[in-house]
Amino acid sequence: MSFPPNKLGLHDLGGNVWEWCEDWYNDAKVDRVSRGGGWTTRVEAELLSSNRDHTPPGRREPAFGFRCVVEVKK
Repeated sequence: MSFPPNKLGLHDLGGNVWEWCEDWYNDAKVDRVSRGGGWTTRVEAELLSSNRDHTPPGRREPAFGFRCVVEVKK
């Protein structure tokens, strides 16, 4: 919680790695969705969590990862 939450109440979504997502990029089901941008990203628009790209599931490199979400019930 280094920065204020977004409108959904989520903190610190951006940075460090492209985030692997479970959904397929399209109906061909060849690539998975990746979002955001990693530490190697040079284009400002790609750093937004709304940025959607595609990556083959077998691709491995330091700029890709995933984010765990924990829901705290009040």
